[in-house]
Amino acid sequence: MTAYTFKDKHVLVTGAGGGMGSAVAKDLSETAARLVLTDRHPWVIEELIESLPGPSKTHLVPADLSVPGEVARLAREAVSAAGHIDLVFNIAGVGYFALMEEATEEHTRQIFEINTFSPLFLIKALLPHMKQRGGGRFVNIVSCAGRVPIPSVGVYGGSKSALAVMTNTMRLECQPMGIEIINIYPGTVDTAFEENALREGDRGGFCEPRQQCGEPRFDIARQVLKAAAGPPGEVWLERAGKWLSLSAIAMPSYVEKKLRPVRDRVISKDHKKKQRTWDLIQLESAISCNLKCLMCPWKDISRQAENRGIMEQPVWDSIRPHLEEIVSIDFTGGGEPLLQPNLADWISEAHQAGCETGILTNGTLLTESRAGAILDAGVNWVCFSIDGATAEVYEKIRVGAGFDKVCTNVAQFCRMRRGKNVKTMINFVMMTANFHQLSAIVNLAAELGVDQVNFKQCDVIRGEHGKGLGLFATEETKQIRQMEKELKKAKHLAKKLGLTTTDFPFTPVEQPVCEQNPTKSMFIRYDGTAAPCINLAYGGPTTFLGKEVTMPQVHYGRLPDDGLAGLWETDNCLFYRQVFEERIKIYDNQFTEAFIGGGSGSYHLQKAAEEAMPKAPEGCRVCHYLYNI
Repeated sequence: MTAYTFKDKHVLVTGAGGGMGSAVAKDLSETAARLVLTDRHPWVIEELIESLPGPSKTHLVPADLSVPGEVARLAREAVSAAGHIDLVFNIAGVGYFALMEEATEEHTRQIFEINTFSPLFLIKALLPHMKQRGGGRFVNIVSCAGRVPIPSVGVYGGSKSALAVMTNTMRLECQPMGIEIINIYPGTVDTAFEENALREGDRGGFCEPRQQCGEPRFDIARQVLKAAAGPPGEVWLERAGKWLSLSAIAMPSYVEKKLRPVRDRVISKDHKKKQRTWDLIQLESAISCNLKCLMCPWKDISRQAENRGIMEQPVWDSIRPHLEEIVSIDFTGGGEPLLQPNLADWISEAHQAGCETGILTNGTLLTESRAGAILDAGVNWVCFSIDGATAEVYEKIRVGAGFDKVCTNVAQFCRMRRGKNVKTMINFVMMTANFHQLSAIVNLAAELGVDQVNFKQCDVIRGEHGKGLGLFATEETKQIRQMEKELKKAKHLAKKLGLTTTDFPFTPVEQPVCEQNPTKSMFIRYDGTAAPCINLAYGGPTTFLGKEVTMPQVHYGRLPDDGLAGLWETDNCLFYRQVFEERIKIYDNQFTEAFIGGGSGSYHLQKAAEEAMPKAPEGCRVCHYLYNI
């Protein structure tokens, strides 16, 4: 800790032994920042003049801020050495890289002691001194990690969030006393922060060893000095950090989606392993189905499918060498995956390679033995298609299924998975025939022991199958507002019962890319044909927002002949990847510029981002998935 004297003005900088604290301290020393008192703001850095001599006096006060009570001594000695303190830079801080489940009590307490309690209690210790003098100023370095749930940075972010909230409160409370507080969000700075951070095991940070990461520390130090001269409040030096922080409040699901790649990278125990090529391979293990559901778009295709619509072993064999390059495998397509005789074996092999695995099933074939087999194989999630909360409604939609049998199978599976990390969900496709059962399906899910309910739209239509069953429309109507109200009630009930929910809008909002995201995923049809998604794999006549159109077929090639890596480099695949990478980049940049620049309302920001993007490929422009319905 260093106390500087400029004529009769005294500045205390914590953390002056390294990182950005030393940069601010050195900048004060090298450029001799001249502090002057004005009527408008107590402290203004009038200018930074390189040619002026350094501070007239420097006092070093060693202190270990991880030790409770040290700040009280630091405050006393600083005041004693300098005579008085007018301005404090609370810069001392330590990073911590650990998943929340890994974070130890010892390290968590140490991080909060240094990052939260020390600056807080240093302010409290100096408040009586400054009140007596009639004013003063505190400048705290906080972080957008305190606003954004960044995987492996939770404890550090929590320590900065707590400091920001408490010192923002203190700013309001201390304002009448003439004491001002500024919280500065500097963004990523090129310091020894990551090198000196605490971590669990070999948990890495965000920068490669010896790699420059962030803005040069002396550039940021000068910006901190400039901000320290401004009005009290919060100051953001990095636009991207401000954007993420604002979005974390306004659009939490969007931010979580953006952070998934970070999560997927840091949760791996082997941090030196290269990033996996594919986030998702959707593998249609079977297009055949044992039911004839009211809205199924694939009925005609499954009847005509070769090999009874069951994926053959050679297709899987061509994927097996690439399992360690795949984050997640969904073994579901247009049919019932439990008709695949090799399902448990394939799940087991994928699980052993570190892939997340799951299936969407109608549940009718999930006997005790089959449930045990896929649980033992290491399945991570199972979703059940249940579109009615009573036998009367359910059996009219899921033709050929028995409501009581399905409920028995689901409840049995939920009991059997206890002690295993397996998530269970219900997909409820909302239609006129079942919309009145939104709350009832939530109650049923709770009774069966399911974790989550996904409220889906009837969004995939082929010919007459599924036509007219969707509840969405091109624009909001009185009926849609009423449906949104009912859906909100069901979601509120789910929250009370401890269930999570997902849902989609009733009116279209164009996304930069759909959830399938061809930039990081691929769909493999039951016969080995590869495509961007299931819709483009099959194509065919469809209805898009009430208009009769044709969905084109888009194929990359076919397994096992072409090989998975070869399919990824075909012209068609590269085209889809490049188009959507560009859309995502432009969308994010446009949205950030508009938001940070003071855009008026999320609707206008959304429209501005949509207009800036290049057009989506032809097939995607007539797909409800791209419009989030």
